Amino acid sequence: MDIFKIVCIILGIVCVLLILVLIFINHKYSKTIRGMKEREVDDVSTKHGVRYTIDQTVVDEDGNTNISLSQKDVVLIPNDTQIVGIKNKVKPGKYTLLATNPNEESFNIRIGSYVKEYSHNQSIVLGESQEITAINCSVILR
Repeated sequence: MDIFKIVCIILGIVCVLLILVLIFINHKYSKTIRGMKEREVDDVSTKHGVRYTIDQTVVDEDGNTNISLSQKDVVLIPNDTQIVGIKNKVKPGKYTLLATNPNEESFNIRIGSYVKEYSHNQSIVLGESQEITAINCSVILR
């Protein structure tokens, strides 16, 4: 065997290994994208920094509550104030309030300087520069 054949064999092996690595990366990446699309809530869009949503069902046919976190949901942690804004985590728009604990049917939220009791699956509308804080438990804004 001359040196040219040895170099060709080594390059062939390197190319096969490179193709196998690319196939593995593509398979892993497509699984991740598929998983993200399955978790994404339908009919939620952001236009010009404002979040628009069509009513989402939070109770299934069996009467069980759906509190699974979806991609565009926002979680309010107790005593962590969020400011509503186009460039912030909570954008202006209509939200459905969901308790993270399925046993809690009502919870307290402070919007601005007033604390009010809200119930699971209640809708609210948040405006620009309002402050929102969950008081007694974590709350999902969908």
